[in-house]
Amino acid sequence: MNARDIEIFRAVMQSGSLSAAAQVLHVSQPALSKALRHCEDRLGFQLFQRRSGRLVPTAEAQTLLPEAERLFQELQGFKSFARDLGSHRGGLLRLGATSSLAVSVLPQAIAALKRERQEARLTLHLLPARELGEALQARRLDVGLAMTPMPLPGLRTTALGSLPCVVVLPAAHRLARHATLTPAELRDEPEVGFAGWQDFGHSLDLAFAQQGAQRNLAVEVGTTVSALALVQEGLGFAILDGLAARHLPAGVVARRFLPEVRRDVLMLQSEALGASALVDRLKDLLVEKLK
Repeated sequence: MNARDIEIFRAVMQSGSLSAAAQVLHVSQPALSKALRHCEDRLGFQLFQRRSGRLVPTAEAQTLLPEAERLFQELQGFKSFARDLGSHRGGLLRLGATSSLAVSVLPQAIAALKRERQEARLTLHLLPARELGEALQARRLDVGLAMTPMPLPGLRTTALGSLPCVVVLPAAHRLARHATLTPAELRDEPEVGFAGWQDFGHSLDLAFAQQGAQRNLAVEVGTTVSALALVQEGLGFAILDGLAARHLPAGVVARRFLPEVRRDVLMLQSEALGASALVDRLKDLLVEKLK
C-alpha cells in the first residue's frame, strides 16, 4: 500500500460507504471504486465485501486498520513538518556542544531562535570534544559548537567569535583583590585546569613558560562546568574562556588573565550537508550573543 492507498482505505473504513468516502476525498465514486480495486489487487486479498450495495470490511481489513491509522497520522505529521520547513516556521536541528558553550551562550541563542520559529524542533546534547566530532562525522548531529579545533575528515569549521581567557577563583582567595593576574602571580598556586595534552592546556603551558613559571595542577578537569564547581569548593583557581565569567557560581569571581590567551568559538558541520536557513539564523544569533 502506498500513501494514497492508506488514505483511501482509512476514509472508506471510517465512512462505511464509497459515496461518503468519495465526498471526504473529493473524488468521484467510480474513481474511488477503481482505486480501491487496484489497492486490493496489489495486496492480494479483499479489504471489503460488497453486500446489498454496502461495503463490509473483511477480517484482514480490521487487522490492518490500526496500522493504517498510525501510518496516516505519521504522514500527516510529515506533511505538516515539510510545510513548516518550507515556510521557515519549523525545521529540525540537532545540536551538540562542549560544556562551556552548552551552559552559556548557546541556550540564549536557542531561546531566541525558538521565539522566532516556534514550530522548530531542536535538540541539544552536551558532549566532550572527541565525542562531538564523532557524532558529526556519523551525522547524528547537524551542528557542533566547540572551542577546540577538530581537523577531522568531512567536517567544515566556521569561526563565530573569539574570547579572552579569565582567571576564576574563590572570592576569598588572596589574589582576588587583583584586577589582572599573570603566570608569575599564579606561580605555585593550586590550579584546577586542563592538562597540557589538551589544546587549551598546552596554550596555558606556553603562556606560563614565557614568564618562567610552571602550572601547579592540583586537579585535572575536562570541562568548564567541573572546573567552576571545584573552584567554588575552594580547590584552587582555574583559567577558562571568557564565557565562564558570564555565569559564575556564588562565591566565585573572575579576573583578567595576562598575557592574553584567546579561545575561538567554532561551528562545525558535515561537508555533506547543504545550507539550512535554520542553521544560518542560529549562526547569526550566536555571533550577536558573543559580542
